Amino acid sequence: MDQDPAPGVDQIGINLLRIVTGTFFTAVALELVNGFDPAVLFQPILGPAISGVAGATALLALAIWFMLGAALRLAALSLALFVLVSSFTTNFIVGSFEDLSAFWYDLTLCCGVLLSYLTLDERRLRRASVFSHRARVQRIAARRRVRPRRVAPDPDTKPAKRDRPEPSEEINIFADIRG
Repeated sequence: MDQDPAPGVDQIGINLLRIVTGTFFTAVALELVNGFDPAVLFQPILGPAISGVAGATALLALAIWFMLGAALRLAALSLALFVLVSSFTTNFIVGSFEDLSAFWYDLTLCCGVLLSYLTLDERRLRRASVFSHRARVQRIAARRRVRPRRVAPDPDTKPAKRDRPEPSEEINIFADIRG
């Protein structure tokens, strides 16, 4: 018997946790919540005006890819790497070195993203995709062959004969309808 990697949490629960984690990154990309700066990686190449759009688009695309679960390992690794490098650049290269709490917060989020697929074996990893998983009918094999046998009644016992009442003894329940 296979043991679940996380007993008590089935595939639906793991998918929901992955979607909730992905919605946080979607909210960061849409600037609905405070978080790391996804544009910091693109500023040296694209400039400050276009880097905000490019960073938000990249983070949004990675978050949606992660939530859908298609190629989950690659999506989770890409998202975690993007978040980690953006947070490191924001907190240690561009910003002050004294703000360690924001970096640890983002590092913890990266670990949560990576844990979304580390507990899954190959079969569950294939089922993690929201769109590519299709339920299939499986044939269940019996552990041992079942041999049918004929069951004969005991010759000493006779089936009970149900006696019907005589027609004169029958009670007509509709006799009083006509009045």
